[in-house]
Amino acid sequence: MTLNWKKACTLALAVMMSATLLTGCGGTATPASSASDAKAKDKDAGKKLDPVNMAYNPATGNILGFIAIDSGIAQEEGLDIKLIPFTNSTDALNALQAGKVDMGVSFGTIAPLTIITQGADFTIFGGYVSGGMPVYGRPDIKYTGLETFKGKTVAVARMYTPDLVWRGAMVKAGYDLSKDVKIIEFKKPAEVLEAVSSGKADIGIGTNSTYLQAVAAGLNIMTWTNDLDPMHVCCRPVANTQWINDNPDLVKRLMRAWIRAEEILINDPEYCVKLNMKYMELDEKQSRQMLLETNQIFEADPKSEGVRYMWQMMGELNYAKTDGIDIEKHINTSLYKQALDELLAEKPDNKTLQMFAERYQKYND
Repeated sequence: MTLNWKKACTLALAVMMSATLLTGCGGTATPASSASDAKAKDKDAGKKLDPVNMAYNPATGNILGFIAIDSGIAQEEGLDIKLIPFTNSTDALNALQAGKVDMGVSFGTIAPLTIITQGADFTIFGGYVSGGMPVYGRPDIKYTGLETFKGKTVAVARMYTPDLVWRGAMVKAGYDLSKDVKIIEFKKPAEVLEAVSSGKADIGIGTNSTYLQAVAAGLNIMTWTNDLDPMHVCCRPVANTQWINDNPDLVKRLMRAWIRAEEILINDPEYCVKLNMKYMELDEKQSRQMLLETNQIFEADPKSEGVRYMWQMMGELNYAKTDGIDIEKHINTSLYKQALDELLAEKPDNKTLQMFAERYQKYND
């Protein structure tokens, strides 16, 4: 199996163009929250709401969810979104597979795809974050490109998206990971940060959940994962396929809320800085830094071409056994498209929604 690099490059340009719209997100812990706390409009008072138990990583954040809840959009769409915090992908996705939560939103792309290779019937049905995962190192290391990694000890968190992105970039550049670098694998991003901070590793392939801690530790933010590979996606909304099939109208309304939240993020970033402060218990400087000054790209679009690209890379690098699995059975873009079409029909002159429609064609051909 080989990657279609011509198509990849075309899509990469589309991603890079959309990246100018937005950047940022991450932080520390927050308690579970609910749309019942939202500022509901009078016309929605007493409206029956459908619950959605949404797992998320409190150290990564969930800005589209925060907006949907706090602005009242979720309630307007008939949803009671309950935020359920999990500190690592494995626990969250195990809970999802067991039906203890309805969906997960901030647990990467590689983690759910890997669990699909192990037999889970998950489906990715929307978008959240692309890129923006930091690569950090000792302060004395000057980053000049991929050659900087040669001869270094590099700490990675296995089954996390940045690990695959970095490995893929190195291999495509012609490096031999078994000879040119020394890789130390960990289970959690926090362990990667500790390895670099303590001097056990020269460089860490980090996540947005450890960005602020890396900065506070005085580490050098060398580059970002979307600089290593602008095609990569991360943090896809994922659910059990049966749950989606059983609740198509609910999922469509959730995607409407997601799209409307992204529109607010684009048009009122200062409001969103305040939300990160509230939900993630950050001060204003930290919240602004995470939301507006990193390389993360927040988009509600499923970006299914990016998901397929990551799936292909997993197979090519022997990161997981993808043979014999039809990834198309685990990607659903139709409910997002229905939601977007409905919103466009309601507001045909809305320039942001028009941009979303054009973007959908680029990301989901």
